[in-house]
Formats: sequence, structure tokens, C-alpha cells
Amino acid sequence: MTEEVREWWELTARSFQEDIDLDVGVNWTGTTTDDDLSLLPDVAGEDVLELGCGGGQCSVELAQRGANVTGLDLSAEQLSFARDLAAEHDADVEFVQGDVTDLGTFPDDAFDVAFNAYVFQWVGDLAACFREAHRVLRTDGRFVFSMPHPVYGLAEPESHRVEESYFDTGRQVTAYDDLDADMVTYRHRVSDVHNALVDAGFRVERVREPGSDDPADYEEGPWGERRPELLAKLPSTLIFEARQE
Repeated sequence: MTEEVREWWELTARSFQEDIDLDVGVNWTGTTTDDDLSLLPDVAGEDVLELGCGGGQCSVELAQRGANVTGLDLSAEQLSFARDLAAEHDADVEFVQGDVTDLGTFPDDAFDVAFNAYVFQWVGDLAACFREAHRVLRTDGRFVFSMPHPVYGLAEPESHRVEESYFDTGRQVTAYDDLDADMVTYRHRVSDVHNALVDAGFRVERVREPGSDDPADYEEGPWGERRPELLAKLPSTLIFEARQE
């Protein structure tokens, strides 16, 4: 499963980064670069691990805030982009290729904070990922992440009718005619994510579903998947804040 996700990103990383064109910042909603939620308000001097750093925009931002940042990603192409971005911004970030479900590269109790934005839809085994995150975090360490809200993708973008089942979880495959690999993602219910955190030993402190009922508060994404009228009806982002115990 990990290999097919890695293969997808090796093929698409450069075009993805060009299309999404993210500024350096903490991109909790996946497409914006503001940090209005202030989920990581003070990281100066802390050891921070980004689990699935992609193009490095978030890692670079936290390094500029004074954190000691390590960015982990499956894709060599994503990491190449991230290293170039860090060099461009004169940011000191250690980038490592690896799998978020196996953090054997890192010792126990190595980090104060683990986080990511819009990564866990690519991870089938959240239980393994959360166990590893718990292991590498120090006692009372923070684990903060955002991911696509599972309800948003169930609705047809034009009609807003629910076309898919919330209970159809697990591996989801999207084929593209112009690519030699399918896009493989994973659908997780909110309860699945919460319970996997608790089972791994985390204390869930807060769950957020940011959004507004005003379509004017939204912009369409680079691929047209973010529809303001639908976003005003359904949450598109799910955020968890948890603490290592």
C-alpha cells in the first residue's frame, strides 16, 4: 500500500506543487497559508516532526519560527522540492525519506511536537502511524494534524446530493488516463481517527471543523474541487489536537 502511494507522488509531485502554488506557512486547510487557528503558537526551541512534509512549506515556516524541524516524506521528488524551498528561504530543516507508519529512524522521546496538514488520507494504517507518533513524542508532547473531512467528499459537487456512503471506508482508487499509476487514498470515519488516537495512548484535547455558512468566505481550489456553495454546507477540514500521555 505504501509503495503505490509513493509511486503516485514520484510521478505527480512537481506538477502538484506547481498547481497548488502554496506559500510558506502552516496550511491547515490544505490550500491556504494562514495560521488563523494558532494551533502551534509557540514552537521556538522545540523539536518538531512533520509527518508527511510534502513540499516543505509547513516545515520551513516552523523553522523560521525558531523550531528544530525534521520533515519526513515518502517521496524523493517531494523532498527534493522541500530542500530547494528550504534553501531558498535559508531555513535549517532536516528532511528524511520514510514512512509515517514506521518511524524507526528516530529514537523514543525524540520530539516535542508532531504535526501535519492534509496527509492522513494517504495512510491506510492510522493505528500504526499513531503508535509510532506516540513513541517518538516526549511525555506531554503535542500531536496536531488536519485532514480532509470525510463527509465533504460524499456529496456530488454540482447537485450537492450525497452520492457515496460514509461507511465505505478504506482504500479508494482513482484512475487517470494520462498517468501510469492510480491515485490511492483512504477514507476514515471521524470515530476511526479518534479511537485510533486513544488506542495509541493519546489524550484527545480538541476536535475542530473550521468553516463558515457564507459561500463568499471560500475560494475554489486549483482543481475546482472546492466549491464555495458546497463548502458553506459541509465541512471540508477535520483537525485533531492530542497530547502524549
